[in-house]
Amino acid sequence: MRMKKKGDAGEATLFISRSRAVRRLQISLADFRRLCILKGVYPREPKNKKRVGKNTAINTYYYVKDINFLAHEPLLDKFRQMKTYLKRMRKAVDKKESAVVAKLQQARPKLKVDHLVRERYPTFIDAVRDLDDALCLLFLFAQMPQIQRIQTDLIGKCRRLCDEFMQYVIISRSLRKVFLSIKGIYYQTDIFGQTVTWITPYQFSTRIPSDVDFKVMETFLQFYVCLLGCVNVRLYASLNLQYPPKLVAEKDDDGAGLSALVMETVDAAKAAAATATASTATAADGKAAGGKAASVSKEAGRKQIDSLKKALPAITKAARSAAADEMEVTPASVNEEDKLDVFPAQIAGGQEVLDNFETLLQEQQNRVQHSRLFQGLNFFLNRETPRYSLEFAIRSFGGTVSWQTAGSKHHGGLYAEDDERITHHIVDRPVVSKQALNRKYVQPQWVYDCINAQKLLPVAAYGVGQVLPPHLSPFVEEGPDDYAPPEKRALLAGTQGLKEGAATDEAAEVEEDDEDAEAGEGEEEEDEED
Repeated sequence: MRMKKKGDAGEATLFISRSRAVRRLQISLADFRRLCILKGVYPREPKNKKRVGKNTAINTYYYVKDINFLAHEPLLDKFRQMKTYLKRMRKAVDKKESAVVAKLQQARPKLKVDHLVRERYPTFIDAVRDLDDALCLLFLFAQMPQIQRIQTDLIGKCRRLCDEFMQYVIISRSLRKVFLSIKGIYYQTDIFGQTVTWITPYQFSTRIPSDVDFKVMETFLQFYVCLLGCVNVRLYASLNLQYPPKLVAEKDDDGAGLSALVMETVDAAKAAAATATASTATAADGKAAGGKAASVSKEAGRKQIDSLKKALPAITKAARSAAADEMEVTPASVNEEDKLDVFPAQIAGGQEVLDNFETLLQEQQNRVQHSRLFQGLNFFLNRETPRYSLEFAIRSFGGTVSWQTAGSKHHGGLYAEDDERITHHIVDRPVVSKQALNRKYVQPQWVYDCINAQKLLPVAAYGVGQVLPPHLSPFVEEGPDDYAPPEKRALLAGTQGLKEGAATDEAAEVEEDDEDAEAGEGEEEEDEED
């Protein structure tokens, strides 16, 4: 019987060290790390390192099947092309050949990771389920200042993608929870039945640490930018919205934030494009007709009429849908197809199935009411408040927001500070010199506490100069035997009382309807006897 050598069978054949993997793939260690991040391949820990290799204390191991999987990746050729490109660029720079340098800059190899997104996330739900880390990193880089270690265009791309995602959350009314912590602001949304939670830093100046490897973070960021871009396309398509939304440069320069993005439906965008094409054709035909003979002018006029006839149906369709669109999709129109059907009580499964159905129906009604929490309320934000976060939170629940820009009396929203339509004025200072009688002055925490409580809380405890109540985390759920703060017990008791009161009112309405029905039947019997 032939003797087996150590490492030829058993657990040793399943693992490979990092140095051997780098030699097998014939790339540098930096490119190997980058490839593993993009492909989602991570180091593995063997159960018994002594059976795998000799230097068990310092070696990092990977699965052999993962390295074989990386060997067939098309990005390996791109890495080798980039290595050759850098050598040629360095040589041209040393020789001071400006023409060659300019030509090489135009022929720089481009690295695309679109196929990796499709490979790692076969379905759209898988991509939504893995959005937590992507959103955290993108919102972090969106707050970064412009430094040499971070690409400027990458920061701008992160800001644009984050604003587009927040616009979707606002329109779909899918925001559920908000929590202010020391690290930042936590948000939680419900997208296609998947819970997505992420954290955003506060709007302060960011201190760049010196011990952070930004090359590794940029590798993750490159993949996450592509991932969020693909997700945004599908999310906007689900609401029949044009992607990417138009960015108004003037509003963006004035610091309008989310209001700088103009949302349009797909039909309205097509109609606008058709109108622009028709006007361009009309101008060109008119210019050509001015310098031609009479016969040529008649033909140009006929072309102009034909172009207007082609564009007329699209313009008419846009005019009919303009009143309904107004670029603010309501939750009723978004979730019209998701409403539960109501079936009679005689269904297969008995009373248990009926109770579950009623529970689901009640939860859906609560979600709709929660999404309309600030419906009909007009807010005005002072310049010391966190405007970016408050605008996102208030608009996600149906409210309207306006604000005053720093250093001027110009308002950056829908209405001015002295507008009579304002119902709530949010301030974050101890004293307000002039207060209007037809509005309520509250601190920013009131907005977030109302969202987590799923109801409008009394404003007395959140007035100007008041000591605020504790800001409780909505992500902590206490059990029946766990300790709960007194404020949370009072809040739960009030919510339960509201639910019981609503149930009692519904029961009373049902009894009144039954009594009215019985009285009507009695009157009909008396009429028949007469």
